[in-house]
Parts: sequence; structure tokens; C-alpha cells
Amino acid sequence: MNFLLDLLFPPRCVHCNTYTPRGSAACETCLGDVSLNQTLFCAACRARLPADLSAKTLVAAGASVKAGLPKKICHQDSLYLLGAAGNYENAVLRDLVHNLKFRYIRDAAKPLGDFLIRYAGSLHIPFENYSVIPIPLSKERERTRGFNQSRLIAEPFARHFGIPLVANALYRTKNTRPQSEVHGVEERHANVSSCFAVRAPELVEKKNIILIDDVATSGATFLEAAMALKQVGARKIIALAAAKA
Repeated sequence: MNFLLDLLFPPRCVHCNTYTPRGSAACETCLGDVSLNQTLFCAACRARLPADLSAKTLVAAGASVKAGLPKKICHQDSLYLLGAAGNYENAVLRDLVHNLKFRYIRDAAKPLGDFLIRYAGSLHIPFENYSVIPIPLSKERERTRGFNQSRLIAEPFARHFGIPLVANALYRTKNTRPQSEVHGVEERHANVSSCFAVRAPELVEKKNIILIDDVATSGATFLEAAMALKQVGARKIIALAAAKA
């Protein structure tokens, strides 16, 4: 069956269009052109956290992210710390995200998940006390797409680090417009305002959470999700994206 599929519809790299093995959304050459970040970032202004402080900051954070941030780090009242494997300006990374979200090519989730695993591993963060929550889609959008791209990225991440995936703890209360169709920071925040709620507070209360999404642009989606989680007692929150704009 796979032989016939390869013969009739040979898989090609989403960036350079060369032939690839089945199950591979991008060729090794293009994947090698993606540079990974080395630090966490401020969720408010995207300033880099010093690489040697990233893990120490989180270990010391205790009950809240704010409590553990060094004084010289900006926006200490931010609800979460931001992480991103790479930058959306990278053409290969952008093509992987685009093909996953808009052409529904599931195979594009694997390299995005691999990038996030490699990036997170380089930060030396003690993930064993965390739970992973993928950013949920609305029921309507997930039904149309056939999958939640954030969950496809989150599943191998949780499996690799041996931490629980709590996929259904967070849900969307309304079907908002896709953020890709909304321009401007204020408009993006307004579009997703109060769009998340926690279905099972006992899965979140007093827990450390890793939120996972495909792209962080304005940060509005992560912020709304973090607010909903904090309202039911979540402790430290790290928001990880495969790419940030």
C-alpha cells in the first residue's frame, strides 16, 4: 500500500520540494538549516533570559515564577516564562508550521516536536515535577482539521521527558477566529479574551504546568491560557512553542 502511495503521490519536502521518505515532511538538508534557541524568554517583552540562569531561575521559583526571578530580569509579574525552539522567520520552520496547520499534513508535527525536545533538553530544566497541557482548539476547528496540532507536538514531548500529558484539563469556551487572521497585538488579545477554562481543577491546582503550542506570536493565547490555569491554583507555568514570531 505504501509502495503505491509513494508511486502515485511521492512525499516531498515542504520547503525545497525534493523527494523524502514516507513519513518525513522535510528533508535532512532543510531540517539542518533550522537554528535552535538557547534560552528562555520574557513572556512580556521577549527579552532573553541569561542561558546560565534559565534552569536556576525555575528551580528557585518555588510557588511562583515571580518569586524565583532575579531582580535584573524584566517583567517579574509575568504569569509564565516563554520558550521557543526556533524563530518563525526561519523559512523551513515556517513552512512546517504552515503545512501542519493549513494543509493538514500531520507528518510536519514530528520535526516540530523533535525541535522542541532538543531545545528544551538544552535548557536543563527539571521537568519531572511538571504536567504537559497542549493549547486546545475549539471543537469546531478540531473537527474541521481532524486533529489538534499542539497535541501532536505535545505527545512526543511528554513521552520523551517522562511527564504526564493532561490533554483535556483546559478547553475553549468559544470558537474564536484563528489568530493568523487577526492583525495587531490589541486585536489578537481581544480575539482570545476569556476563551479558556479549566475542566478539572484538581488536575491543575498546585501543579507546575508546561503549555505547548505550535507558534507564539503576540503571546495572547499563552497569556489567556495561563490566566485560566492560575485562577484554579496552578503554580509555575512554562509556555513552549515550536516557533516564535
